[in-house]
Amino acid sequence: MIRRTQVCSAVLVALGGTLGVASIPAFGQQTLERVEITGSSIRRIAGETALPVTVIKVEDLAKQGVTNTEAAIAFIASNQSNFGSSQAIGATTGGKAEADLRGLSGPTGTNANKTLVLLNGRRLANHAFDAAAVDLNAIPLAAIQRIEVLRDGASAIYGTDAIGGVINFITKRELTGLEVSAQLAVPEKSGGGDTKRVSLSGGFGTLSQNRFNLMASLDWRKQDVLPANRREFSKTGIIGTGRDAILSGTSGTSFPGDINGFEPTGPNCSPPASVPLPNAAGTGFSSCRYDFTQDIDILTQSEQITGLLRASFAVTPDHIASFEYLNSNNKSIARVAPAPTNSSIPATSPFYPAGAPVGTVTVPTFAGGNGQTTVPGGIANWRQVPAGKRTSGDDTTTERMMLGMEGLFGDWDYRTAVGSTKNESEANVKGGYVNDTMIRQGIWNGVINPFGAQTAAGSAAIAAAQVNAPTIIGTNKSDFVDLRVSNPSLFKLGAGSVGAAFGVEYRNEKLDYEALPITGQLGSLGIDPNSDTTGKRNNKSAFAEFSIPVVKDLELTLAGRYDDYSDTGSTFNPKVGLRYQPTKALLIRGSANTGFRAPTLFEIYQPQSLTFTSDNYNDPQLCPGGNAVGGAQPGRVCGQQVLQRQGGPVANGFAASSLQPEKSKAFTIGLVFEPSNNVTLGFDVWQLKIRNMISSIPEQAVFGAPAKYSAKFFRCSQIPATGAGITRANIDACAGYPNIGFDPIAFIDARTENLGELHTSGIDLSAAWRSGATPAGNFGVSMEGTYITKYQYQREQGGAFFDAVGRYSDNAPVFRWQHVLSGTWSKGPWAATLTNRFKGSYSDQNDAGKVGAYSIFDLSGSWTGVKNLTVTAGVLNLLDKDPPRTVQNSTFQRGYDPRFTNPLGRTFTLYGSYKFF
Repeated sequence: MIRRTQVCSAVLVALGGTLGVASIPAFGQQTLERVEITGSSIRRIAGETALPVTVIKVEDLAKQGVTNTEAAIAFIASNQSNFGSSQAIGATTGGKAEADLRGLSGPTGTNANKTLVLLNGRRLANHAFDAAAVDLNAIPLAAIQRIEVLRDGASAIYGTDAIGGVINFITKRELTGLEVSAQLAVPEKSGGGDTKRVSLSGGFGTLSQNRFNLMASLDWRKQDVLPANRREFSKTGIIGTGRDAILSGTSGTSFPGDINGFEPTGPNCSPPASVPLPNAAGTGFSSCRYDFTQDIDILTQSEQITGLLRASFAVTPDHIASFEYLNSNNKSIARVAPAPTNSSIPATSPFYPAGAPVGTVTVPTFAGGNGQTTVPGGIANWRQVPAGKRTSGDDTTTERMMLGMEGLFGDWDYRTAVGSTKNESEANVKGGYVNDTMIRQGIWNGVINPFGAQTAAGSAAIAAAQVNAPTIIGTNKSDFVDLRVSNPSLFKLGAGSVGAAFGVEYRNEKLDYEALPITGQLGSLGIDPNSDTTGKRNNKSAFAEFSIPVVKDLELTLAGRYDDYSDTGSTFNPKVGLRYQPTKALLIRGSANTGFRAPTLFEIYQPQSLTFTSDNYNDPQLCPGGNAVGGAQPGRVCGQQVLQRQGGPVANGFAASSLQPEKSKAFTIGLVFEPSNNVTLGFDVWQLKIRNMISSIPEQAVFGAPAKYSAKFFRCSQIPATGAGITRANIDACAGYPNIGFDPIAFIDARTENLGELHTSGIDLSAAWRSGATPAGNFGVSMEGTYITKYQYQREQGGAFFDAVGRYSDNAPVFRWQHVLSGTWSKGPWAATLTNRFKGSYSDQNDAGKVGAYSIFDLSGSWTGVKNLTVTAGVLNLLDKDPPRTVQNSTFQRGYDPRFTNPLGRTFTLYGSYKFF
């Protein structure tokens, strides 16, 4: 079996800098394995590495009410992910959640693609809809023993994506017996959001006695939906008072609708679906607006089932063969407001409003039109409230199956595996989405009323147009084989033994993304039916790592990895690390490395397609300053989402290799100081620079400087009426053009390209204090925090740098300070934990004031008075703090930011587990 070494766990903390966020480590003699620590392939004791690694015990998280992996990474102070499950509300994301150490995807990105997420040191397939990052919902939390977080670049060991760091989820290696656990989380405020979770894990046989172990875990979790109107801070999009507040937080497409700018229900409109907007002078009525926020969800309805099966066999005492299979399924349902739309209506319709202006409209093809014939009528701009809220669902499954072998050949450890990992996701619509042609036909024929109550025939026509069908199917698959060998004592120098590790890896990646034809009839979904994507490539890599004792107490680490991609070329990334321990109480460490992120297959091969912007915008020509120019419909050109045309280099006529990998340079230096056996302090200064950032120019930048980016705007007059590709016929904003008298924006260009640079730096702080045994019990305090000193980025190559730290910039804020602070107490069978999770304040979007700090306290207490039984009760958000108010409009939710806060409020939790042996 793998050799073991006796060490003191106090030294483990002092040397390795590992710090349990929610628990205080015990002291005394322990038997520890030489293991592979995240960030290094040389097997060693955790305390021997110079890497800034944080270790979080999942058992402690469960006792604090954590029920899924997305919530677990909230206990990582350096994580600033702006992409979570809430983004499935109003967007086609597959319901995924992602991790983002250092917030590197922050203002310009929409995916957290610069943090590598591993399961037992190996990759899982990235989510199929964009191949950008691993979906955290795929992690089998019931089988996880600990989470190792490397806060340093690691492309020299792991290759692509490890620019900001690595989060490695480590499963329990061997299980005997059966453990059953259950969790319940119920918000104090009614309305939804309850969470239930049941987990089973167990196994039999031991490698040491029976030469085999079979283990399995099954985890089921269900979360109830929480509508926006059940919380005061999220029930309306109108944040503040006055015309600007109404304009920025509502939509110009309301119900009842307007026609050619005429409001049949004005000036009182028809609250709550339609609210009046004062004119710019404040002397009267301008138009009716729709407060869509009241009709959305802020937490999805979701159900997750995750299973892990592992069989290990001791072929000999030094060689272990294993088979592992992971299957994780996540289903979610999200609802947003009824769809906005524009429809031609003839003046002969029984629903044509009295007093409305009569222009001309083109006779549609379903009524015998040829694209040229016009009749008296107008364009109805209306919200499909009679069709109901738009309800969509996602069904995502992640699998990984592999055969592995590990063990010893003399002084050499080895680990090898062959396997396959796959992510499959299907998006579908379940209600509220209607066939556009059938609705337009019903309006043209005088059956559907866009201006008021429906007749029985109108209701029947809307019901017949309802679509319940899959819309997108995606598969991202990676077949792999790898081999790693290491020797902690390759040969000896005067100062000690030289350790080494070598490895090779081969991956074959394939992506298939298909938008089904029905999406062509669902304009409000924002998905182009011509956006099918497929691509494949091979990756071959080799790496080496050496730990070299230079002099007594000074160790040098050298590592390098060569990666060759069949589509974008090759890259070599080195890393140099130093570990110096001048005294028993002090460790000084540092590293310098380069890193890279290869373009994803989706980024390279994505065809030209249309999707909506995340924010609402005023047309800079037709609605300057929020005021529609003469002849333009305010409901079509003011405060509206706009289509953006996306696509990779291949779709735009360039070679796949024209999209270059992102490149990074990172530097870290720090120390771990243990002045006594009861106190540990850590301090790391880091700096990171990235160039060739892969994205599209942010929509906020395009609309923020329309003169500079005038070439990015395409109006209906620039788009062909019919034919192949993108035409006016499939762009709702162009309905009725050219007979409407104005030229709306058809779309903005948002193709994927290499943009500018990102420069960021900061300080990581950690501290732990342990009281030891006292008459009142054992007490402890631990803290981890990250302070960002610099975060500057370019929107384009050679462009100006924008300072984002402590402010909302383009798509998201960058928090200057975050921390997780925990206090623990234990005595006999009793234990308690009080945790504070803190995010600092920042300047709001468009500098509209200050968004307050978000500080949440969680309290839990546990009892283990019966053998093998653990019972924990707790309160999340003990002080019932609401999310801070913000005017951000980058998400469908308004009034707060769902990416960084929890809308549940004070929540009571109960957790119990029992082990059968």
